[in-house]
Amino acid sequence: RGVSPPQQPGAGATNGSATSGSSTGRRATATVQTVAAAAAAVGAGAGSKRKRAKQPKPSSNNVEINYYELDAVNADEILAAVEEAIAKAGDIVGEDSSPSDRMLKVLSEPSMVSMLTKVSRLPVFSYEMGSSFKDNLDLLLALKQVKYFWSVPQSQLAILLEQLALQVAGESAMGPFKEFAQALAQTQGHTDMVKHLKKKLPEEARDAYLQNAIYLETADAHAVYPTSIYRQCDALTLATEDASTIEAVMSTTITTTIKIARKVLDVNNRLLADVYKPLGRCIAVIDDKVEALYGKELDAYFAHHGIDYTKSIVSGNEVDKDIRNVEGILVTLKKIGQGRHEPLLVVGGGVVADIAGFAAALYSRNTPYVMLCTSIVAGIDAGPSPRVCCNGFDYKNLYGAYHPPVLTITDRSFWKTLHPGWLRHGVAEIIKMAVMKDLSLFKLMEEWGAKCVETKFGTEGESVDDPAFQDVCDLIVGKAMEGYVRSEYGNLWETHQCRPHAYGHTWSPGYELPSGMLHGHAVGTCMGFGAYLALKADFITETEMHRTLKVISDCELCLWHPIMEDGAAVWRSQVAMIEKRGGNLCAPLPRPLGSSGYLNDLAEDELLSDLQAYKELCLTYPRGGRGVEEHCVDVG
Repeated sequence: RGVSPPQQPGAGATNGSATSGSSTGRRATATVQTVAAAAAAVGAGAGSKRKRAKQPKPSSNNVEINYYELDAVNADEILAAVEEAIAKAGDIVGEDSSPSDRMLKVLSEPSMVSMLTKVSRLPVFSYEMGSSFKDNLDLLLALKQVKYFWSVPQSQLAILLEQLALQVAGESAMGPFKEFAQALAQTQGHTDMVKHLKKKLPEEARDAYLQNAIYLETADAHAVYPTSIYRQCDALTLATEDASTIEAVMSTTITTTIKIARKVLDVNNRLLADVYKPLGRCIAVIDDKVEALYGKELDAYFAHHGIDYTKSIVSGNEVDKDIRNVEGILVTLKKIGQGRHEPLLVVGGGVVADIAGFAAALYSRNTPYVMLCTSIVAGIDAGPSPRVCCNGFDYKNLYGAYHPPVLTITDRSFWKTLHPGWLRHGVAEIIKMAVMKDLSLFKLMEEWGAKCVETKFGTEGESVDDPAFQDVCDLIVGKAMEGYVRSEYGNLWETHQCRPHAYGHTWSPGYELPSGMLHGHAVGTCMGFGAYLALKADFITETEMHRTLKVISDCELCLWHPIMEDGAAVWRSQVAMIEKRGGNLCAPLPRPLGSSGYLNDLAEDELLSDLQAYKELCLTYPRGGRGVEEHCVDVG
């Protein structure tokens, strides 16, 4: 569809309307989109264009049901509209009148009316939108939320205008918008939706907004009555004339942002405040150990910003990763009155990320959440992961859902209080991404991995004052995160099993819990065994295999554990994994080092003989292939 002039209410396609004959044209694609600032790229392949096969023309007797009518993306026109609106609003926000009066004048300015209504009609989660703004991810993030301007709190729109000003006009132009946003946030009605101001607007502006809202009710109801501003749906439904046969393709689009940050709990850092100040409150689920260490800082942060802060403290131990604790979180959220439009805040490591994220997925069928990662496992794996879960009946992650956070924040400063064993086992998740997706990251781990473990990623000792090493640590974390989302986000619901990030997770799930190993050590054993199998399959060279095993060993992770002597148990794990993976083993292995391949055939007798040969190989490594503090009991 080309760009069309503003349409009057009722014009264009009708939501759920039926038309016979061929399709009306290109639909806005519904695809998973991520803003991963650390990766400096729009995730899920947003930088590329999706090619579609030509569709055969349907019979004129068949019916096509169209759900949404969105404008085409024209980056130059969008940018010009934003620049003009910000330029005109800049004089208004700097006036001496009350913040509420300034907001009304900003909303009444014709160029602002035009820009806001224009953005509200865009497919902001589409590949086209991501591709158009891939060189400015912060602008893309702001535009994604501006689409919902009519239904967001007034102070949230003020924050978004501040962000737009920074991106299109620079820091000097942002200043008045920042002051305006801060002043408006102190007013009594700043949490009210923008639409509640309609009666106070001049007639011309009011009519323009109301006509746009009526149009959007049928063209794209997400923009005017969203359940959540982070999620959209679409579908293509076809039916025969007598409706005896109906075919439909349905899709859900989710947007998420990932930030690698420092000093998140410093009151001058607005990452969390910009999310929760407009909502007026923050409901949080916090790991009990994190509360003991950082609870006062969290309290002080939200108090400083005048945000009502309610917290529920839960255990972050693996033994408590149970469905009963998920239910406990659900009951707490119901008692507090958690809304589906306000993101829950989850603060903790991998276990809390899993159980609180799972609770958010279940609560009212879908509730957004922000993940503040305090451990290395959460920071580069479980935190941004769409896979949320809990254990059950002695099975790892038996229950679960696909529900990524809308914002993931990784701050290495939290890692300084981790038990060394907890930090060490998390390094396995970095190594797996290096082996499978990024040779440059692997080389960084070869050179710096041991020092990262020793210094808790630059949070202890003299390394704190070493700016070069600090940058190395951030680079390692960022590359690991980028590799993870590159592997995960294009296959959000595991609709296929070519999943590089499952390296180290094929055989170990069957023996991790009975062994009592920390997750990272169990993954280490499986990665090592996988590297040996990759050598046998001619996927990698012997040198590459030993490089892989050495990195695992140098980071003091496990290569071999006595539980692997029970070959029958390992075989049962493989059988269970084939069942889980849709009838295929599809074991991710390096092919070559830094790239992904898959092993799909491994007979029982081969598995048993390979385990024994791998054991002999591991005995030649330090500690006989064993890890340091490899069991959960070793770290409390």
